[in-house]
Amino acid sequence: MTWRATGIAASEIPEAVPRELVVGSRTLALVRTGDTFRAFDGACPHQGGPLAEGTIDQGRLVCPLHGAAFAIESGAVVADPFGIEPPEGGIVAVPVFPARVVAGVVEVDVPDDPPG
Repeated sequence: MTWRATGIAASEIPEAVPRELVVGSRTLALVRTGDTFRAFDGACPHQGGPLAEGTIDQGRLVCPLHGAAFAIESGAVVADPFGIEPPEGGIVAVPVFPARVVAGVVEVDVPDDPPG
């Protein structure tokens, strides 16, 4: 994976409000909790809902379409859209990528884009 600057100042990211960003060919949902930043794959693995339009609730990123919820720490499924608690249920974890702040700008560590 490769650290990539997002061009977004850390100070522009409010706490617990997902923000969409595009890095390379990936759409991500950037989330800030305190001084920690995480970048989630931008699409919910259930039906592709835009996670940047979701909400943060009790340490969970909640998809705006059907309510699938993912742990902020790991992307693990906390509740699927049908209210079935893991490990049962039919959806998988959402990929999470490390993020950091360098010189005030958020960087994310994402896989390189495949050759085109």
